[in-house]
Amino acid sequence: MDINIMVMLAGLLVLHFLFAFRAFKSKVHISTNKKCFWCLLSLLFGPLGYYSYHGFIPLDAILKD
Repeated sequence: MDINIMVMLAGLLVLHFLFAFRAFKSKVHISTNKKCFWCLLSLLFGPLGYYSYHGFIPLDAILKD
């Protein structure tokens, strides 16, 4: 395989893991099942899964940093 494709796939994999980790470490007060589902979506779809599920979280559950 071409080295550029390998580097791009590795970068994409790291991106997906970072968004899954960000969902896992989030301080949002939701149930564990919902948080696991959020992590799974983030792991599978990366930023698209993270932000699409983030839109379903009620605003009163999101803490201000």
